[in-house]
Amino acid sequence: MKALSGLIMTGCLLCAAPLVLACDVEHCGEYGDKIFKEMDKNGDGVVTKKEFDAYHSAYFKEMDANHDGKITRDEMDAAHRKMEEKCDEKSFDERFDEVDINHDGALSKDEAEIGMPMLFRHFDEIDTNKDGKITRDEVDAFIQKTHEKMDKINEGHGHEMMKHEQ
Repeated sequence: MKALSGLIMTGCLLCAAPLVLACDVEHCGEYGDKIFKEMDKNGDGVVTKKEFDAYHSAYFKEMDANHDGKITRDEMDAAHRKMEEKCDEKSFDERFDEVDINHDGALSKDEAEIGMPMLFRHFDEIDTNKDGKITRDEVDAFIQKTHEKMDKINEGHGHEMMKHEQ
Protein backbone atom coordinates (compact mmCIF):
# COMPACT_ATOMS: atom_id res chain seq x y z
CA MET A 1 0.00 0.00 0.00
CA LYS A 2 2.90 2.38 0.76
CA ALA A 3 4.29 1.80 -2.75
CA LEU A 4 0.90 2.58 -4.35
CA SER A 5 0.56 5.67 -2.19
CA GLY A 6 4.01 6.80 -3.30
CA LEU A 7 3.15 6.15 -6.94
CA ILE A 8 -0.03 8.19 -6.68
CA MET A 9 1.78 11.03 -4.96
CA THR A 10 4.41 11.04 -7.69
CA GLY A 11 1.70 11.18 -10.34
CA CYS A 12 0.04 14.10 -8.61
CA LEU A 13 3.30 16.00 -8.57
CA LEU A 14 4.32 15.36 -12.18
CA CYS A 15 2.96 18.69 -13.30
CA ALA A 16 5.10 20.30 -10.61
CA ALA A 17 8.33 18.42 -11.30
CA PRO A 18 10.57 20.73 -9.27
CA LEU A 19 8.53 19.99 -6.19
CA VAL A 20 9.29 16.32 -6.51
CA LEU A 21 12.92 17.20 -5.99
CA ALA A 22 12.18 19.45 -3.05
CA CYS A 23 9.78 17.16 -1.27
CA ASP A 24 10.30 13.49 -2.09
CA VAL A 25 7.55 10.91 -1.69
CA GLU A 26 8.88 9.35 1.51
CA HIS A 27 9.28 12.82 3.00
CA CYS A 28 5.62 13.61 2.23
CA GLY A 29 4.37 10.24 3.41
CA GLU A 30 1.69 11.69 5.68
CA TYR A 31 0.50 13.96 2.86
CA GLY A 32 0.62 11.03 0.40
CA ASP A 33 -1.46 8.94 2.79
CA LYS A 34 -3.97 11.78 3.03
CA ILE A 35 -4.33 11.93 -0.77
CA PHE A 36 -4.67 8.15 -0.98
CA LYS A 37 -7.44 8.19 1.62
CA GLU A 38 -9.19 11.03 -0.23
CA MET A 39 -9.12 8.98 -3.44
CA ASP A 40 -10.20 5.72 -1.76
CA LYS A 41 -13.82 6.83 -1.34
CA ASN A 42 -15.14 3.45 -0.17
CA GLY A 43 -12.20 2.90 2.23
CA ASP A 44 -11.33 -0.57 0.94
CA GLY A 45 -7.58 0.13 0.81
CA VAL A 46 -7.35 0.31 -3.00
CA VAL A 47 -8.04 3.05 -5.51
CA THR A 48 -10.03 2.03 -8.56
CA LYS A 49 -9.75 3.84 -11.88
CA LYS A 50 -13.17 5.35 -11.23
CA GLU A 51 -12.01 6.71 -7.83
CA PHE A 52 -8.74 7.94 -9.35
CA ASP A 53 -10.54 9.71 -12.21
CA ALA A 54 -13.11 11.26 -9.85
CA TYR A 55 -10.36 12.64 -7.60
CA HIS A 56 -8.44 14.15 -10.52
CA SER A 57 -11.60 15.51 -12.13
CA ALA A 58 -12.32 17.36 -8.90
CA TYR A 59 -8.73 18.61 -8.85
CA PHE A 60 -9.12 19.86 -12.43
CA LYS A 61 -12.25 21.76 -11.38
CA GLU A 62 -10.34 23.24 -8.46
CA MET A 63 -7.51 24.40 -10.75
CA ASP A 64 -9.97 25.86 -13.29
CA ALA A 65 -10.52 29.05 -11.30
CA ASN A 66 -12.88 30.71 -13.79
CA HIS A 67 -14.78 27.44 -14.47
CA ASP A 68 -14.49 27.64 -18.25
CA GLY A 69 -13.43 24.00 -18.67
CA LYS A 70 -9.83 24.99 -19.46
CA ILE A 71 -6.73 25.54 -17.35
CA THR A 72 -4.60 28.53 -18.26
CA ARG A 73 -0.93 28.94 -17.44
CA ASP A 74 -1.89 31.41 -14.67
CA GLU A 75 -4.38 28.97 -13.17
CA MET A 76 -1.79 26.19 -13.20
CA ASP A 77 0.84 28.47 -11.66
CA ALA A 78 -1.60 29.40 -8.88
CA ALA A 79 -2.27 25.69 -8.22
CA HIS A 80 1.47 25.00 -8.10
CA ARG A 81 1.96 27.80 -5.57
CA LYS A 82 -0.70 26.15 -3.38
CA MET A 83 1.14 22.83 -3.67
CA GLU A 84 4.44 24.48 -2.72
CA GLU A 85 2.84 25.82 0.45
CA LYS A 86 1.90 22.26 1.46
CA CYS A 87 5.53 21.15 1.25
CA ASP A 88 6.93 23.51 3.86
CA GLU A 89 10.61 24.14 4.46
CA LYS A 90 10.49 23.23 8.16
CA SER A 91 9.41 19.69 7.33
CA PHE A 92 12.21 19.36 4.78
CA ASP A 93 14.76 20.61 7.32
CA GLU A 94 13.47 18.18 9.94
CA ARG A 95 13.71 15.31 7.45
CA PHE A 96 17.19 16.39 6.36
CA ASP A 97 18.36 16.48 9.99
CA GLU A 98 16.81 13.07 10.66
CA VAL A 99 18.59 11.51 7.67
CA ASP A 100 21.91 13.19 8.54
CA ILE A 101 22.96 10.30 10.79
CA ASN A 102 26.40 11.67 11.69
CA HIS A 103 25.01 15.22 12.21
CA ASP A 104 27.67 16.90 10.06
CA GLY A 105 25.13 19.17 8.34
CA ALA A 106 25.40 17.31 5.04
CA LEU A 107 24.17 14.05 3.54
CA SER A 108 26.54 11.40 2.28
CA LYS A 109 25.45 9.32 -0.69
CA ASP A 110 24.57 6.46 1.70
CA GLU A 111 22.50 8.72 3.96
CA ALA A 112 20.62 10.14 0.96
CA GLU A 113 20.00 6.68 -0.48
CA ILE A 114 18.51 5.43 2.78
CA GLY A 115 16.43 8.44 3.75
CA MET A 116 15.86 10.76 0.79
CA PRO A 117 15.74 8.73 -2.42
CA MET A 118 14.84 11.66 -4.71
CA LEU A 119 17.94 13.50 -3.55
CA PHE A 120 19.94 10.31 -3.99
CA ARG A 121 18.78 9.98 -7.62
CA HIS A 122 20.17 13.45 -8.35
CA PHE A 123 23.07 13.27 -5.90
CA ASP A 124 25.85 13.86 -8.43
CA GLU A 125 24.02 16.85 -9.91
CA ILE A 126 23.37 18.36 -6.48
CA ASP A 127 26.92 17.79 -5.19
CA THR A 128 28.38 20.70 -7.16
CA ASN A 129 31.69 20.85 -5.27
CA LYS A 130 32.12 17.05 -5.68
CA ASP A 131 33.04 16.46 -2.03
CA GLY A 132 30.80 13.40 -1.73
CA LYS A 133 28.23 15.23 0.42
CA ILE A 134 25.26 17.43 -0.28
CA THR A 135 24.36 20.38 1.91
CA ARG A 136 21.08 22.27 2.22
CA ASP A 137 22.65 25.11 0.23
CA GLU A 138 23.50 22.72 -2.62
CA VAL A 139 19.96 21.31 -2.52
CA ASP A 140 18.49 24.84 -2.57
CA ALA A 141 20.73 25.79 -5.51
CA PHE A 142 19.72 22.63 -7.40
CA ILE A 143 16.03 23.32 -6.81
CA GLN A 144 16.44 26.91 -7.99
CA LYS A 145 18.28 25.73 -11.10
CA THR A 146 15.55 23.17 -11.77
CA HIS A 147 12.84 25.82 -11.40
CA GLU A 148 14.68 28.03 -13.89
CA LYS A 149 14.96 25.14 -16.38
CA MET A 150 11.25 24.37 -16.01
CA ASP A 151 10.37 28.05 -16.52
CA LYS A 152 12.38 28.09 -19.75
CA ILE A 153 10.73 24.87 -20.93
CA ASN A 154 7.29 26.24 -20.07
CA GLU A 155 8.03 29.51 -21.88
CA GLY A 156 9.15 27.58 -24.95
CA HIS A 157 6.03 25.42 -24.92
CA GLY A 158 3.85 28.50 -24.59
CA HIS A 159 5.44 29.98 -27.70
CA GLU A 160 5.04 26.70 -29.58
CA MET A 161 1.40 26.45 -28.56
CA MET A 162 0.78 30.00 -29.77
CA LYS A 163 2.34 29.14 -33.14
CA HIS A 164 0.04 26.12 -33.54
CA GLU A 165 -3.06 28.15 -32.64
CA GLN A 166 -2.39 30.69 -35.41
